[in-house]
Amino acid sequence: MASNTKAKSKSVRRQRQWLTGIIIVLLFINILVLARAAELITFPGEVSSTALLREGAMALADYYESQAAKVGLDRNSAVREALAKFKFEVSRANDSESIAYIIGYYGRATGDVIEREQENRRREAVLAIVNSDPKVIAVTGQAMITVSVGQDGRIVVEDTSRVLSLSTIDSIQRSPSLAGLASPIDIEISAGKANVITARTMQDRIRLLRDEVDSLRLSLEEMRRTAGHAALSGRGVVVSMHDAEGGFINEEVVQEKDIRDVVNELFAAGAQGIEVGGQRMIATSSIRSAGPQVLVNQRPIPVNPVVVRAVGDPQVLESSLDLIRNSLKRWGIRVEVERYDSLSLPPYRAQ
Repeated sequence: MASNTKAKSKSVRRQRQWLTGIIIVLLFINILVLARAAELITFPGEVSSTALLREGAMALADYYESQAAKVGLDRNSAVREALAKFKFEVSRANDSESIAYIIGYYGRATGDVIEREQENRRREAVLAIVNSDPKVIAVTGQAMITVSVGQDGRIVVEDTSRVLSLSTIDSIQRSPSLAGLASPIDIEISAGKANVITARTMQDRIRLLRDEVDSLRLSLEEMRRTAGHAALSGRGVVVSMHDAEGGFINEEVVQEKDIRDVVNELFAAGAQGIEVGGQRMIATSSIRSAGPQVLVNQRPIPVNPVVVRAVGDPQVLESSLDLIRNSLKRWGIRVEVERYDSLSLPPYRAQ
């Protein structure tokens, strides 16, 4: 009987060990899945969503560049500037959210610039043809001419004053530069000279206003992020400040001035945003002591360690703290810095 009882007891212990092992494995797998979903880790050979979006954005820029070359705008200064701006913003973006926004804003803006410059070319082409007509040069009064696309897709020239010669009208209708004409071109002839009187059609004005609104919205969002009033994501560092082991005197405990020094150095090194103990730093933020507590934005934060998170170039941010780390090291205070490919800082929340 005793041997049977021992065998059963041993069997139960083995089952419990197996169950415990299975639970540990499942927990580990669950942690891996959650960490991967949050892009805290990547598996060997795996490309992150940020890298995929960046590649897609660059492919879009290359497409616009090829389209500009096809219509002869590859050397146009406005088009080249728009393409360069698009690529620059994509290259400096730190997270997938920023890249997606850049694709939506700068990608569309680049397409609009190409379309606008095509329209300008069409206007210039029509003006050149009209001004070369001897009958136009002889006009002493005023006349109006409208070039548009008819319902059948053909170019229509409205010349109620019969100023243009038939050959000029035919040249306008056959001009390859007018392929894809979308908006009517209104031309005024005065004292023998033709000028476009609708330099910006209603469609152009709407596009211009939309671009201005988008630009203002982008500037506002960037200002809110920089000021700490909007969430910020990107590469950065996490700084952990530990008290000296068994430290009692002030020099051996992380003080508010030590935290301020770290924050100031990080900002000086180009940090786009900083969070201290879960509190986002803004222009009016304060870091001060109240007895044994450290208050940030008038709220107590966890200490030992005090955790500071900053978004910016990880290498530059880490190296900026070398002097502070060495000065605190002699008192036993440890300042640990970890680099991260992706960090998210919450916006500042008022009390």
